[in-house]
Amino acid sequence: MRAFVLAAWCSVIGAAAVRAQDTAIVIQPESAGVLAQPPELSRAVAEEAIRRYNAATTTRLVGRFTLPVGNAWRGDVAVRSGPAVVAGRVEGTVLLINGDAVLDSGAVVTGDLIVIGGTVVRAPGVQVAGEVRVYEEPLAYRARGDTIALAPPDVRRWFRNLGVEKSWGSAESRSSLTLATGGTFNRVEGLPVVFGPLFDWRLHQDMRLRVDALGVFRTAGDFTNKRSDLGYILRTELRFGVVPAYGVQFRAFDDVAPVEDWGLRNAEVGWTAFLFQRDYRDYYLSKGVAGRVFAQLERPLRVEFELRHDWQTSVSARNPWTLFRHGQAWRPNPPIDDGHYTTLGVAVTFDTRNDRSDPTAGWLMHARFENARSTDVVPQTGVPSAVHGPIPTDGSYAFSRVFLDVRRYTRVSTSGRVKLRLLGGGWIGGDPLPLQQRLSIGGPDPLAGYGFRHTACSGDIIGAAFLGAAACDRVILAQVEYRGHIALHWSYGSSSPADEAARSLFTLQGPDLVVLGDAGQAWLVGSGPGRLPSDRLPTLGSWLADLGLGVDWGGLGVYVAKAVTAGEPLRFTLRLDHRF
Repeated sequence: MRAFVLAAWCSVIGAAAVRAQDTAIVIQPESAGVLAQPPELSRAVAEEAIRRYNAATTTRLVGRFTLPVGNAWRGDVAVRSGPAVVAGRVEGTVLLINGDAVLDSGAVVTGDLIVIGGTVVRAPGVQVAGEVRVYEEPLAYRARGDTIALAPPDVRRWFRNLGVEKSWGSAESRSSLTLATGGTFNRVEGLPVVFGPLFDWRLHQDMRLRVDALGVFRTAGDFTNKRSDLGYILRTELRFGVVPAYGVQFRAFDDVAPVEDWGLRNAEVGWTAFLFQRDYRDYYLSKGVAGRVFAQLERPLRVEFELRHDWQTSVSARNPWTLFRHGQAWRPNPPIDDGHYTTLGVAVTFDTRNDRSDPTAGWLMHARFENARSTDVVPQTGVPSAVHGPIPTDGSYAFSRVFLDVRRYTRVSTSGRVKLRLLGGGWIGGDPLPLQQRLSIGGPDPLAGYGFRHTACSGDIIGAAFLGAAACDRVILAQVEYRGHIALHWSYGSSSPADEAARSLFTLQGPDLVVLGDAGQAWLVGSGPGRLPSDRLPTLGSWLADLGLGVDWGGLGVYVAKAVTAGEPLRFTLRLDHRF
């Protein structure tokens, strides 16, 4: 029955995707929120935008553009990674790529207004002599000095969540009805399916209200009237301004959350589980409410504060249908320390990357601090003191943890790029971490040369249910990649450059050759054998390390890596996205 329903769902979505625009719905594990990823921009519009941006008569700008009232700009202007705030007069066409346009009262544009990957906010009295075109879909491009070029096709979209969305309205107010896969295929939910309406209204010139009301159907259930087969995600967000922007959000959720989500991407975990019955995550049920305030102070800088109260409880692995190895048993889903948790979180993100999906320059820094408390925690029995000390059950249980992820992207030659990453996180104070907040390190990501959870700190836990569970207090990781592009341009049915009406029937672009190195370790904090004091890091000699090579074709990559600090075999990994 489960196999039939799963196959039927895939058929329905596949057929509907042919008739409608493909829109992926992604459940965010940290926030239990939902994001609607827009479909790809049509090639004709993308080529027109590239041509207009690169034209010799166009002034090209990057970042925020402001034309105050009483000022005039003569000639066409193109802005990428906006926003653009126009209160004066533009004697020409305005092209905005991947940003929002705000036209204040009195603004005049004598040419066209073209916005790609954004929205337009127009005050009364705005004059646009030409046509106004708005495309919600972003433009995928690569910067080449002062000009831009179309990015290669993103093969990663082929493996992301499928879904259909019917929308009504305009950029001012928009509503839609969604039916889509809602996250990662896993051994607890099977294939989660989300359904319901989404609303987005412009209440004022710089004020928008968004409401999502989605149900979640867990296909691994037994299809009775059990409430455990159904979940929900309700979200209301009020946002003021563009940049700077401020907002407040309220959420209510019944969601299956991952224990660790900083390794493999969602699509990679889901496809591996569906095809080969290998689930690289553990899960628990999170049901509660949360409030969040945020500020986008500048385009690269975002600050968030969140207060969350949720009931976290253990869930068992079920038996969802898989394409291969269906007759074998799934790995047990480890139990957690059940209870109601109140969590105060602060997150800061600084992002100067020139491209979110395939950056070649810039920084990405993300820091997150959490302090959580529980008055009714029920610690799991069978976890020895060698793993963590006693968890108080008198209502005073509290702990703090932090996570820091820093990445640097640099172009070192025309076709060569270097990526660097430093990550660290874990317990920093209070009582011991609950099992659902603990960590591990190993393969296939981030250490591609090691087995799954090579260092998990759970060897002393007795019980088959805890087999391979993550139990470390802290983790540290360093990664480096060199990418060199292999030139390969081959097309079938191509035309001469002068024949603009004809198009290549098939075009093949070259891949990236990747040289990689990873090093890191996970450990327990405290005194005694196998532990480190809270003010110390593992010595470099104790770190795990690997070296490897890979071929990455627009995010679809094949890697081979070998551990250099332990007797591990040569390991091959297929990735559906860039490693970082």
